Amino acid sequence: MKKIQLLGATGSIGKQALEIIEEFREQFSLQAVSARNSVKTVLEILSRHEVEMVSMAKKHEETIKRAYPEVAFYALEEDGLETIANTENDTVLLNALVGSVGLPPTLRAIERGKDVLLANKETLVVGGPLIREALETSNSSLIPIDSEHAALRECLRGSDIDDVERLVITASGGSFRNLAKKDLENVTQEDALKHPNWSMGAKITIDSATMMNKVFEIIEAHYLFDMPYEKIEAVLHKESVLHGLVQFNDGNVLAHLGPSDMRIPILSAMQGSKRMPFPTLFDLATLGTLHFEPIDTERYSLFDLGLAVAKQGGLHVVTLNAANEVAVQLFLEEKISFLEIESLIKKALNHYTNDNHLTLEKILEHDRNVRAYVRNFV
Repeated sequence: MKKIQLLGATGSIGKQALEIIEEFREQFSLQAVSARNSVKTVLEILSRHEVEMVSMAKKHEETIKRAYPEVAFYALEEDGLETIANTENDTVLLNALVGSVGLPPTLRAIERGKDVLLANKETLVVGGPLIREALETSNSSLIPIDSEHAALRECLRGSDIDDVERLVITASGGSFRNLAKKDLENVTQEDALKHPNWSMGAKITIDSATMMNKVFEIIEAHYLFDMPYEKIEAVLHKESVLHGLVQFNDGNVLAHLGPSDMRIPILSAMQGSKRMPFPTLFDLATLGTLHFEPIDTERYSLFDLGLAVAKQGGLHVVTLNAANEVAVQLFLEEKISFLEIESLIKKALNHYTNDNHLTLEKILEHDRNVRAYVRNFV
């Protein structure tokens, strides 16, 4: 039985991972969970699973320990996520956290020799070089859960990465894909969260609307598959049926199609080499026409900006990510407009100089500084 440590258990990916664990109780068990403040949900999880470790905000320790005194509690403020990641090397870490907070526990798990199932984009976005270096001296595997990277991984099974000519991921276009940029001035938070195809968390849904999500996914693909940026592309595909495509240098092209159901890539990452039965509805005859078109970089201007920053690397990418996280949160709090997300990111990028010599401490300090800088504008 595979023991799962689930970080971010109460988010969108975390909840769907729990569905898979409960569907396949003979194959998976839940060994640890983390959440910040969702006490009621965590207590419900503990009532259904024999969890050994919990990490939450310190203020919830008494509540958890009173209900489940046998469960070890690790406060988030006291590096609780890293403590969980650094224990029990016969477990698998499923990182479903949101934001750069996901980087330290991923590093700790890799250093401990655990396999990491990664749904936390920011781990590779801000810490890709550190993760790559850690994997070189570890027996760990880094397995993506993002639908696009899971699709590319399936297409690459049994192939040599040196035979790949290009990788292509698809973009839905997000909530405002049918609006011109001039029409985005007064769009609301409620409108932005209505993704046409996927059921996702709030932050990633906004990133989809700005296309920053695709920038992050290209960065992820760069590190996951060791491919230069020049060989990774994104195309607009409104139906979200084709998730990833690999073109090989002999002219063959493999594409991955499937329903818009995140439980499929989650199970694919969890199951290992043996496929487990998970019936889904996917009928080619009812799909109709599939459409593909280039991404309009005038309409999605953050896409071009983000790719330029990605190619520079270093702390500039940390600036990009931190500024985006804060700006998106400010929009969700209705403190800035949708278009101001981009303007705040540009202010931060213009304010800070780059540094390509990265350490975890330097990344985390710069991340804090950028967040404070961007919040000061409101």
